[in-house]
Amino acid sequence: MPKKVKKSGVLYLAVILGISVLLAGAMTYGVIFKLRSAEANRVPPGVFVEGVELSNLERQQASERLKELEQALMNKQILLTYQDKSWSMPLKELGFTVNVEDVLDQALRNDVNALFKRVQTYFHPVKREITLSIGLNKEKLASALSPVAQAIERPASDAKLVVAEDGQVIMVPDQRGLKVNLDQVYAGLLNTDIHQATIQLDLKVDEIKAGKTLADIENLRINGKIGEYTTHFDAKNINRTINIRTAANRINGVILAPGQEFSFNKTVGERTGKAGYRPAAVIVANKFEEALGGGICQVSTTLYNAALLANLTSVERHNHSLAIGYVPLGRDAAVAWNQLDFKFKNTLPGHVYLRTVVGQGFITIQVYGDTALKKDITVRSWVTETIEPDQVIKEFDPTLLPGEEVLMSPAYAGFRAKAERIIKENGIVVKREALPDSYYYPRPKIVKVGQKDEQTKPADQKVDLQAQSGQTREIIETEY
Repeated sequence: MPKKVKKSGVLYLAVILGISVLLAGAMTYGVIFKLRSAEANRVPPGVFVEGVELSNLERQQASERLKELEQALMNKQILLTYQDKSWSMPLKELGFTVNVEDVLDQALRNDVNALFKRVQTYFHPVKREITLSIGLNKEKLASALSPVAQAIERPASDAKLVVAEDGQVIMVPDQRGLKVNLDQVYAGLLNTDIHQATIQLDLKVDEIKAGKTLADIENLRINGKIGEYTTHFDAKNINRTINIRTAANRINGVILAPGQEFSFNKTVGERTGKAGYRPAAVIVANKFEEALGGGICQVSTTLYNAALLANLTSVERHNHSLAIGYVPLGRDAAVAWNQLDFKFKNTLPGHVYLRTVVGQGFITIQVYGDTALKKDITVRSWVTETIEPDQVIKEFDPTLLPGEEVLMSPAYAGFRAKAERIIKENGIVVKREALPDSYYYPRPKIVKVGQKDEQTKPADQKVDLQAQSGQTREIIETEY
């Protein structure tokens, strides 16, 4: 009897143990099944993103939570500063972005591989912190900073020399330019902790050096006026006045270095309507006509005399073919595009600055340089011969009555003239310099006449002025 009882007890224990094993296995299987299901659809326990818990949230729920976090972060303001200026902007406007999908993938990933540890983590979760994936769009940043840059940036301005109305030489200092360094601002924003309560970044601004500094201008050695000359004109002649002013403006402010040559034609340019020139009297083939740019020879003539008085050296100079009245004979300088030029060279050891002033009926050209080099200079000229025209040109006009005459052009005398530059020191002449001789053609009187009868019809007369004078100068197309 006792043996039977003992066998029954053992069997009972075995059944109980089997049932327990089956129950434990079922529970373990349930936990594993539940873990695997959660891995696919839910965030594992203990996952936090920027302090926000996502544990056990389904993918859609976690995505919504992350988007709320993204919106709150992107709406935060950042204070951009430069010196005493500041600008407040939301992070989103500057081009900041959050990669929600990347963060969500990280949150859903379960890195625990061992079965025991995964079961353990399920019952005893370990906190895992995930950092937001932050990006910054550089192109959007540049666009957002455009109004900020406009408020900060400026181009570099060169130092310059100006002459005040009273003739005082003023040296305007250079100013360095400013430019926002986008690359460094971009790097600075990426390295900024945007989670802090107050976000601030000092903008990096580069200085741009000017091409000419104040020291460069001071080294020019221009400190005062060393020569000037003035001629007068009829201000009522509007077109001619405009031409004079236009040409003078092209010369104003020109600076010549030691040894540098000045060309009037190169500086003033071709005389065209597009350049602002108007029709006015010019000399064409030794007679007066109208053409674009008439009057600018008065500018070149005024400049010639100012250069002489400043002790500069004339390189190319031509007198007019006919005598002109706004300067003494022998002291004019005719120009014609691609034919006649006025050139001079700065033979002084310092730079020179040209200033033109056009007023009511006058033009003044001044030469500024180192006043220590200024000389006591006089320029004089005189007529050595007057050539009276000895012919009258008669041109037949069938519209005139027999014997009737109409004066078309009065006679002009011709002249030969000489000039010289005289340099004095302490009132004593130390140098006399002969200047180029000048010859001005005589111009016969020109009349139109009516025919007396068929037998006495006059032939049009033409006079070879060069043959008459013995001069062989080429006839210039247009002298202004």
